[in-house]
Amino acid sequence: MLTFYLLFGIVYGLLLLLLHKIWKQKRRIFPKFREPELVTILIPYRNEEQKIPTLFGQLSGLSQRPLQLVFINDHSEDAGKKKLDELIESLSDEQLDVFSLEGEGEGKKAALKTGINKAFGGIVLTTDADCFLPKNWVEEMIRPFSDESIKMVAGSVLPKGDIGFFEQFQQIEWASILLVTQAGFHLGSPIMCSAANMAYRKSAFLEVEGYQGNEDFLSGDDEFLLKKMVNKFGPESVVYLQESLVYTQPQGSWKALFSQRIRWASKWKSHKSLSHALASVLPVAVQVAFLLSFSLLFMGIPGMLVFAAVWILKIYFETKVLGNVLRSFGIRPHWIWFLFTGIGHPVYVLVSAFGALFVKFEWKGRYSSGKG
Repeated sequence: MLTFYLLFGIVYGLLLLLLHKIWKQKRRIFPKFREPELVTILIPYRNEEQKIPTLFGQLSGLSQRPLQLVFINDHSEDAGKKKLDELIESLSDEQLDVFSLEGEGEGKKAALKTGINKAFGGIVLTTDADCFLPKNWVEEMIRPFSDESIKMVAGSVLPKGDIGFFEQFQQIEWASILLVTQAGFHLGSPIMCSAANMAYRKSAFLEVEGYQGNEDFLSGDDEFLLKKMVNKFGPESVVYLQESLVYTQPQGSWKALFSQRIRWASKWKSHKSLSHALASVLPVAVQVAFLLSFSLLFMGIPGMLVFAAVWILKIYFETKVLGNVLRSFGIRPHWIWFLFTGIGHPVYVLVSAFGALFVKFEWKGRYSSGKG
């Protein structure tokens, strides 16, 4: 047992260093995309009345022109669409075409499908209503499409940070998500991306038949589409632009955060692939092992020393590697947040995994049907 845990701590640290090495590898440079055709941004939204004005201001302030913005209302129960329509009415930019649509069907996938049917652009970008976009976001995301073989581009997403532990916890956790995301793309087996920062060729979307086959799942519009693109066109057809960063609003409470993570985790069986299964089960197994390491405290002085060594290795390598990921975006959390996150994260992962197996999640007033 003592030998196992010593090796476990060392292997865990080495694995993080390997992921960090992949993260730091030289990035592929794409030339500026000069395709004359229109670019379309799809923005599905539901009950986002308070965020619509800020989002509209950011989107209309993007530097790319010409540009088409397609907002799709997913059966909101507030005055968000009314507020959006008023903002559109006041717009005077002739190179910005803005449409406000009602989703045909229920759910985010149905909303996106409605938007695709209206999209004039050969390249489609997607984002969420709670995102914060850099001014040159479109230009950076469409660069890879200068290569005709590229069908889909995924970018980085991080929640905006704050001085409190809750927001810092979310940023540190997202750093680990970005690390694994980059590794998947690099190894030719991408397993995740975020529709908050994503782009694809409309022709490729139609060729893989969009979301057909997984419309019943409440979430997963991004990962299911990524998998379809890889299966149809090969892993070389998708690109991860880690330097293209979009910020999103952090979850406002632990309840909301757990609901989001349970929603994400609940998709693991739906992908029906070994890579997704391993990516879902392995992290849980690792965190369970860390929790079981507390049994070492009952094995006398040798057990206590091994326990201390395992957790010191855990905190040290997480602080070093995840800290470097965040620093690559100019974010520098205090080391104390890594300590608190490292201690609490195993319990957080275990609760999320349990919820994914046994709890129906809630998302924007809708509840899962047990299908994910």
